[in-house]
Amino acid sequence: MTTFERPNDRWLRWIGIPLIVLLANLLYLKDDQHNPVLYAGWVFIGMAYVTLAWEGSVSWVAYVRKLFPDARHSFRRIVITFTGYFLLAVVCQSMFVFLTDLSGLAIIPITAHVYRAYIGIGIFCSLVLGITYEIIYYLHQYRQAVAEVEAIQKSRIQGQFDSLKSQVNPHFLFNSLNSLSALIAEDKQQANRFLEEMSSVYRYLLQSNDRKLVTLQTEIRFIESFFYLLKARYGPAIELHTAIAPELLDHYLPPFSLQMLIENAIRHNIILADRPLVIMLQGDSKKQTGTTRLQVANNIQRKNIQVKKQPGGLTQLTERFKLLRLPRPVIQDDGREFSVHVPLITKDADFLINLP
Repeated sequence: MTTFERPNDRWLRWIGIPLIVLLANLLYLKDDQHNPVLYAGWVFIGMAYVTLAWEGSVSWVAYVRKLFPDARHSFRRIVITFTGYFLLAVVCQSMFVFLTDLSGLAIIPITAHVYRAYIGIGIFCSLVLGITYEIIYYLHQYRQAVAEVEAIQKSRIQGQFDSLKSQVNPHFLFNSLNSLSALIAEDKQQANRFLEEMSSVYRYLLQSNDRKLVTLQTEIRFIESFFYLLKARYGPAIELHTAIAPELLDHYLPPFSLQMLIENAIRHNIILADRPLVIMLQGDSKKQTGTTRLQVANNIQRKNIQVKKQPGGLTQLTERFKLLRLPRPVIQDDGREFSVHVPLITKDADFLINLP
């Protein structure tokens, strides 16, 4: 749930509170301006009262924003906020007039007209204050949204670059073309299949450039094509097992998430025919923080040599989820199996409405 962050309103309080007290005293002490003691006393009382009323209004704003943090509920939040402002103004102003009359501090006769005038001034000040805070709030939200969009765009571009680099680097192309060449000589039907899968990989790369999220079904289709190319290279030394419930296929995740995890497993583990690298994609029906998680796991058979760190990988994947305000992937390593639990977003989730 979004927490309320009080804006930097010090300047507003330093200007607004004295201005309200000054205007009130000009109206109701116009016949006693010559009495400095009386005037100073009412300035002190007014400053204390307006400060307390102001803080009460801000506390009300914090409470309502905590109840309705979702952008879909903006209209309801505004209506409830301003209703509270007006009720607070009526109660506070009425109590203030009543107590000054009861204590004998009132310097003018307290009539129904005085009550109406004080309540009217309170509602007017609450309206101005509420509008000002809403403008500050929306300006802050706008600046935050712009910053997040820029960060997501930067992360997406970096992810696209890393993905493109990993797929079109000379080694990948050389290995893929070698496999294709061998298949053409041995089995033209398999060569045609290989070419189709290779085309699917690049088509997905181009089509997903501007997408923040894709369905799991779309990502799985890409992984099947991508893994077909890997299988042609590694043969029985690498395996992919998929066990995903059909109801999870319409869930969402950032594009290339599964590819990053598969490449991470290949980069850090030995791949041999007698010691195959087994990668498993399994749907996790356990609900955590409103999301369903997909488990991507592999058996551990680490390389003895130091693996050079490359941009992207788990760090890049985690950063993408963070920028999209998604739960972070959960990484587990028990020494025998390495697994990453990737959050999946349901198609009716509030997150999709508030997508940065």
